[in-house]
Amino acid sequence: MNTARIYSLSETAISIEFGESIDDTIHQRVMELNGSIQQNPFPGFIESVPAYTTLTIYYQPELIDSTISSPFVHVKNYVESLIIDLKAGARNAEKIISIPVCYDDEFGYDLGFIASNSKLNKQQVIDIHQREMYKVYMMGFLPGFAYMGSVDDAIAAPRQQSPRAQVEEGSVGIAGKQTGIYPLTSPSGWQVVGRTPLCLFDLQKTDPFLFKTGDMVKFFPIGKDEFHKIKSEQIRIEKIKDENIADVIVMKPGIYSTIQDGGRWKYQSYGVPVSGAMDRSGYQIANALAGNNKNAACIECTMGGLQLQFKKNAVVAITGAGSAFVNGQNIRSWQPLSVSKNDVLEIRYNNDGLRTYVAVKGGFDSTQIMNSRSVYPKAGIGEPLKKEQRLQFGNMLSEHPKRITESLSLPSYYSNALIRIIAGPENKWMNPESIQQISSQTFTLSNQCDRMGYQLKGEPLSLIEPKELISTAVTMGTVQLTPSGQLIVLMSDCQTTGGYPRVAQVAAVDLSTLAQLKPGDTVRFSNISFQQAEALYLLEQKKLNEYFH
Repeated sequence: MNTARIYSLSETAISIEFGESIDDTIHQRVMELNGSIQQNPFPGFIESVPAYTTLTIYYQPELIDSTISSPFVHVKNYVESLIIDLKAGARNAEKIISIPVCYDDEFGYDLGFIASNSKLNKQQVIDIHQREMYKVYMMGFLPGFAYMGSVDDAIAAPRQQSPRAQVEEGSVGIAGKQTGIYPLTSPSGWQVVGRTPLCLFDLQKTDPFLFKTGDMVKFFPIGKDEFHKIKSEQIRIEKIKDENIADVIVMKPGIYSTIQDGGRWKYQSYGVPVSGAMDRSGYQIANALAGNNKNAACIECTMGGLQLQFKKNAVVAITGAGSAFVNGQNIRSWQPLSVSKNDVLEIRYNNDGLRTYVAVKGGFDSTQIMNSRSVYPKAGIGEPLKKEQRLQFGNMLSEHPKRITESLSLPSYYSNALIRIIAGPENKWMNPESIQQISSQTFTLSNQCDRMGYQLKGEPLSLIEPKELISTAVTMGTVQLTPSGQLIVLMSDCQTTGGYPRVAQVAAVDLSTLAQLKPGDTVRFSNISFQQAEALYLLEQKKLNEYFH
């Protein structure tokens, strides 16, 4: 059966859903379409991300040259043609990966709960868990996190009532009929039954991921002595960098300053967040002003406090919020500026917006990991700037530098922002009153706001009936409804998949405005159609691209 539900996830992503249950036949259709689109990509295609029941395709609408339809309709028609021609192919030979697990009480702190919930003893739970062969249905949540199934009904267990703040790297968990291993130390709502000493996500390797979608996994039990022996053999060799040469020295790193570029694309199928600059518009304009190409690495400074001393003459550009000073003298942002050797650039927070972008001609030349310089500390991909850190310039210059100062339309930052949204895939799951509430009430940004997501506070919203979403694709700007009735808006460092209903999607043109809001600020939502959002996105991209061509 080739029928599928096709819908927009955002202006730059389309999802194809083959069913509503975790099923081998459905997943095989997902993987067949994934293989077809990989072999027959269309202009503007970026990457495809398989999940349990869906395939999500990310693309660049501005690169799709179609005079008879919108980019979304063009991609939808193309995907439909692939589905019609889709033929069940021979399955690839399945790779079987054996994983040692120590089920000792020290590591499997929820074994007792599962045993009690299942009316079994702990050893029976262990025996049942390790006798199955599990399929990797999808990757998500964290880099290298594999969603595996299916767990035997006898030991299937509900998620934690209150998620733990942290479980250790290598923890093996159960949630419903899923099992998985945490590749990094992380918050967790799953029931932890043991721990593996193996490293699942190793940036020192050419291929840092132990698992891939479609692999088969077999657990086998080991004791604590064997666990520690294997763990001690997991030696990671740190790369030695020459930091004697410096074009800039960080005198003060500020509250939170990181190197960011256009993002880490083509790795979402392994659970790796895109990351990249939060305020994409401010970031790109900074690069244009500095004479760089649009993907050059900048510094993203959150809430000011950054001080840089230049060790050579340079051209810089400051955009976004905050105030900039050179040698104590206030300077204008949103224009190129020449600085001299030993000059000190300072970024001060001014209670306007939240983030400032510092671009230098050539970009910052930091280590590339998976084709990006964007820092994502939660996965060990870089870290925030440190005092006395030495930075170097790169050579990511624009092929056609232009003087754009006169044509710039500078943004305004408000503590009470109006953000346009599109109805999300699960919007109709909500009560009619809650659907209306989203656009009629004012939400406040809580203190739980970071690069991963913004938690909003408002009158609780509700679903028509309790319903769980099978983990599927999410992206920057996805608005999720949590069990508490509150909303979360996902941002640049968001996970690649999620299980909360996606009730709305922030219009891409308003993501930069949202990125500049701070805890305590308020936001109101205004509904627009997908067609309006796509048209606005294309207009914005056309204007931004003119700065570089």
